[in-house]
Formats: sequence, structure tokens, C-alpha cells
Amino acid sequence: MTVCSSLNDVRQHIDRLDHDMVALIVERSHYVREAARLKKTQADIVVPGRIEEIVTRVRHHADVLGGDPELVEKIYRTMIDVYVWHEGKAWVAFHGTE
Repeated sequence: MTVCSSLNDVRQHIDRLDHDMVALIVERSHYVREAARLKKTQADIVVPGRIEEIVTRVRHHADVLGGDPELVEKIYRTMIDVYVWHEGKAWVAFHGTE
């Protein structure tokens, strides 16, 4: 990571990261749709144990990288909530309503 000399430098780095993150969000959404296609019931969409595995893993990764695990957990829990919504829409598109 770079020490920035101006607010413009900060903004350029954030814009670069936003570009990369959108690509990853789109890629992740593809796999969420794939999961929806493969799940038998809408009840299969939310798997609390899997959510906690993800949160534990990303908190650890943040800590190893010198980041704030609490910040990463909050972001991931919000992101997971949105992906659950997305997966629910995808499940209905693939399977119809239950």
C-alpha cells in the first residue's frame, strides 16, 4: 500500500480499487446464481453455518493483512445479506415459486 501525498492520489487509488472490486462483485454474483440453480429449495439459500465460516475466514484474513477484522466482518455481513436477496431472485428465476 502506498502513502499518498495528496487527496487526489487517495482518490485515484480508491477509483482503481473500485474498478477491481466491481469486477469481483460481478464474478461472485455469477457463482451465487450458480448456487441458486443447484439448490433444491428456497430454504437452502441461507445456511447459517456457511455464513459464519465465511465471516471467520475473512476476519482472519483481514487480521493477517493488518486490517480491521471488525470492519471486514461488517462489510461481509452486509454483502452476504445482499447476495442472499440476489440468490433468492435467481432461485425463483430458475425454479419458479415454491
